[in-house]
Amino acid sequence: MPTSDNNSKRVRLVLELLSASPDGRAKAYGPNSLSSEVFDRIPAEGTEVEKKSDGKTRAEIDLMWSSVDLVKAGWLEKDGTGLWSITDSGRQALNDHENAIDLVAEARHRYKAWSVEYTGKRKEQLQSIIVARSKDEESIRNAAQLFVDRGLQNGDSVFSPDREIWSTGPVDELRSVFIGAPDFGSGDFINKLKGQLAKVSEDARLLMSELVCWQLLPVNPESVGERKKMERVHTLLGYMEHPVQVPAEVSTAFKAGSFNPGPAMNQKIYDAMVLIIRLLHDWCNKSEDEKQTLLVDPWAWRDFVQGLPGDSFPTQRNSLAYLVHPHKLTSIVSPRDKEAIRSAFIGEIGESTGDIDRDLFAIVLQLQIKSGEAVDFNEQPYVDAWKVSPLKTPANIQEPDQELDEPVPASSVEHMLGELRPFPRVTPALAQRLFMHSAWLQKQLDLIERRRQIILFGPPGTGKTFVALKLAEHIAGDDKYTEIVQFHPSYSYEDFFQGYRPVTSASGTLTYELADGPLRRIVEQAVKNPEYNYVLVIDEINRGNLAKIFGELYFLLEYRDQPIKLQYSKNDEDTFILPRNLFLIGTMNTSDRSIALLDAAMRRRFSFVELHPDKQPVKSVLPQWLEHHGLEPEPAVLLDEVNLRINNPDFKLGPSYLMPKNGTFLDGQLEEIWEYDVLPLLSEYHFGEDVDVEEKYGLKSLRAHLNKESTDRSENLNIVDG
Repeated sequence: MPTSDNNSKRVRLVLELLSASPDGRAKAYGPNSLSSEVFDRIPAEGTEVEKKSDGKTRAEIDLMWSSVDLVKAGWLEKDGTGLWSITDSGRQALNDHENAIDLVAEARHRYKAWSVEYTGKRKEQLQSIIVARSKDEESIRNAAQLFVDRGLQNGDSVFSPDREIWSTGPVDELRSVFIGAPDFGSGDFINKLKGQLAKVSEDARLLMSELVCWQLLPVNPESVGERKKMERVHTLLGYMEHPVQVPAEVSTAFKAGSFNPGPAMNQKIYDAMVLIIRLLHDWCNKSEDEKQTLLVDPWAWRDFVQGLPGDSFPTQRNSLAYLVHPHKLTSIVSPRDKEAIRSAFIGEIGESTGDIDRDLFAIVLQLQIKSGEAVDFNEQPYVDAWKVSPLKTPANIQEPDQELDEPVPASSVEHMLGELRPFPRVTPALAQRLFMHSAWLQKQLDLIERRRQIILFGPPGTGKTFVALKLAEHIAGDDKYTEIVQFHPSYSYEDFFQGYRPVTSASGTLTYELADGPLRRIVEQAVKNPEYNYVLVIDEINRGNLAKIFGELYFLLEYRDQPIKLQYSKNDEDTFILPRNLFLIGTMNTSDRSIALLDAAMRRRFSFVELHPDKQPVKSVLPQWLEHHGLEPEPAVLLDEVNLRINNPDFKLGPSYLMPKNGTFLDGQLEEIWEYDVLPLLSEYHFGEDVDVEEKYGLKSLRAHLNKESTDRSENLNIVDG
């Protein structure tokens, strides 16, 4: 059978499996994933098993490229975290194209049509509007449009459509308690709002939540992280009697950002909200014709925002102007930066119009036409032309009246945000979930906080991975902020951190781009949310070639605050650090490889915590688990006896083998576990030795011995009592 037929069948199987999934989505790669099931059912054969330079087989690469066709055809969605989802169109495609080859051909045809249409539209956009610089900025624009369409245009709630709250009544309530009776006492802005919002209606509370969200929306996560943004909004929604959900578009946009704000936008939140409430008050008092003009004419909207009474606050005003008309007004919010950029690039348009925003719009269009792509003034080749040291500001560029209003470098943000939140202490719920003593768990949390990277080691079945995942979830606050990887002999630096991967361009040509691995991805999230903890769990850490996987990152494990150049650094300024709010928890089975065989540099950089069946806290896990589930103690007695018969401490059995997930033993399940899990493991341990594993470790042998011991003890007690 031609390999192309195999690939077509795999592509159709991908859609079939997704369609059969309860939520229509699945993990694309890795153990127990969509791709692993596809290749289990339709294995690679012939030339398909040939491996390419990146370690992938020809069959795997063919499926990857075909998945791109499915996305462009509108049949498949990828969320960027490894999850694939089938669309309604994808389900329809399964019905329309029963033949796998026809289905793949149609997907390819749609991809080519999309490419032609996209190229034409892109060229037109580059000549007429300010094109989004990235998918992140596009997500900001999509979310901002909700505030325009639902809020400003329709007067409805952004979070709860068809509920009219962007209107005079709720706005006047906010003006009365927030502007008319300000709280200048000490305390956090969001917490002080609780008392003020207690005096207003549910609609006014919801409106305040949305306005705070609007203010936070375009701020880069390096300044105010996604989790901090969401926490503020959720706290305000929590002041409602009946809270509503934040739209998915907003949640997605909170991970991104359009600019680094000045300290004013972070610290003068009260002033920012006063400005926004005044904006909405003036907006509600305008006629429908006036509103229509402001939403259509970016310059009229800009003038409206700039003309609002109150604090000058240029960065906040520029942000509000950008949020409503991002296609004509740039995301540059600093007045000084605007002047510097115009001064550096005015030659592109000949001469100034006298209006800085119109000048910048014309400059961006000209640069887009010349380069054929979006323009980011904070990246090369543009940044060096205008960005100068504050100590060398040209004489023709005036310093702002308010130094607080100038953006600060992302590298300075951490100092502005202060220290990490207190490290979470052990809770009774965590101790009960793990069936381990609170004191031991607290000791490990303290160790992780101090060392930032530990390895849990011990024989199989001692719960190392389970404990690592639960500790990670506890430290991060939610498993959404943790990531797990499993090392193996073929795992590499490119898989773990960053490496080149083949991708198709908009025109359909093959190219290679740097793709981030799990460590780089979680580091980016940690950097964007410096007040919160993130945890990377590395399972089976000793099975990988650690020197190959970590490369220059070895250095950062010991010297976190020291920036280094990476293997794929673009230039001398392109450096990398491991943030202090990222913690690493590794696991290793001592039956696979002893600690002594680990790289000495790795042993020096991690603290090692033993989990052993003969020692606490593991020793008491199974008895506590059995008692918690109301089960007989026999499994714990059997485990102790079998471990007494194992001479090598690295091969003793942990309690996990005898802790079924359903919390009970079905009829015959204990015997089944012993036959198919325990005895094969011990047979491998005694491989090549003249040992009767069944006689030494079998359930029949163990039970007979334990019954004899019990009988002997009873007889001895009777003799003593007699």
